[in-house]
Amino acid sequence: MTAESPQPASDQQPVQRLAFWPNIQASFKYIRESVKAEGSNIRKSDPVTVWMVPIFTGCLVIASLVSGHAKLVVGTLAYLSALVYVLARIGIVRGMTHRQVNMVWHLLLASFLCGLLFTFTYLELLRAISPPPVH
Repeated sequence: MTAESPQPASDQQPVQRLAFWPNIQASFKYIRESVKAEGSNIRKSDPVTVWMVPIFTGCLVIASLVSGHAKLVVGTLAYLSALVYVLARIGIVRGMTHRQVNMVWHLLLASFLCGLLFTFTYLELLRAISPPPVH
């Protein structure tokens, strides 16, 4: 595996380098094929984490509807369900090469940073459009 011709994990044929948009399209197509081929195996073998996504989503919806300490409790439950989901799936990396693990780690970090950026931006927008508190 060289820097000019990366190798896919499933077969040892070189992957053709593409321009920006065709690369994104080809990558999503490859991900979709992989999920179709392997996704059902993961879902059948790990039903607990399959339920973490709807629990997480439901908690976020409930957190947006409630106020006060209930919002903190439901938000914490959403955070914990997302954390359990990631931790339950982290064992997958043991079957990857060091390069693949490095890429997954960087994608996790980038996702975390994007979440922080989105949250900061959202809260700043809310602060900017909210009326000042009445004393």
